[in-house]
Amino acid sequence: MDETFPATSPTLLRAIAADPESPRWNDFARLYGPVVRRCLARTGAAGRPLGAADRDDLVQETFLAVARALPGFRYDPARGRFRGYLATVVRNLVLRRRREEAARPEVAVAETGEREAAPATTDAERELMLECWTLALARVLREHAFTPNAKAVFRAHVLDDRPAADVAAEFRMRPNAVYQVKDRVLRAVRRELAAFGQGRLPLADLHEALLRAEREAHP
Repeated sequence: MDETFPATSPTLLRAIAADPESPRWNDFARLYGPVVRRCLARTGAAGRPLGAADRDDLVQETFLAVARALPGFRYDPARGRFRGYLATVVRNLVLRRRREEAARPEVAVAETGEREAAPATTDAERELMLECWTLALARVLREHAFTPNAKAVFRAHVLDDRPAADVAAEFRMRPNAVYQVKDRVLRAVRRELAAFGQGRLPLADLHEALLRAEREAHP
C-alpha cells in the first residue's frame, strides 16, 4: 500500500456524495488535503511554479470539483484508483489555470491581490488591475443575487483573510460551504470583468469603463 495515500473509503465517498453539508467533509479534507497538495507539487513542477495563493485556490477548486462530481460518481477499484481520479482533477485544473493566464497575460494579480504578477507586469499595472477587480467586486456584491449571509461569509473569508474553519464556525456552516461561497462570488467577478472587456480592451480602458459604470451607479 502507498503510505503517502490514505486507503479509499467507499463509505466516506457515499456519505459526502449524499449530503454536501455532511460533517464527513471534514474527514475528507483532512485525509485528502495533503494528497491534493502533493498532486499539485508534481503537476506544478512541470511548468511555472505555483505560488502559495495558487496552491490554496487549487486545493479548494479540487474539493469543489469533487463535490460537484460525486453525486454521479461510482467508485470502482477495478476501473482505477481514487488517487488517479484526484490526480486527473488536479491536472485539469492546473492546465485550465495556465490557459486562463496565457489568455490574459496582463492579469497576473490574484482576486485578493495576493498572487504574484508575471515578470512582464509592472507595479502600476498590478495596482490598476487590483482597482479593476475591486470595482467589479463592488458591483457583484451590490447587484448580483447573493444573499446577505453569503456576502458576509465572502467578506469574512476573502476580504478579511480569515480561515474558512473560523468563518464556518461563526456562520454555523461547513468549511466546504465557505469555499463554495468564495467560488461563486469569484466566478461572478470574473464574468463581470469579461463583460466589461477584460481580454479585449487595454487595461486602462477596462479600468475607465468600470469607473464610468460606478459613477453612473452613484451619480
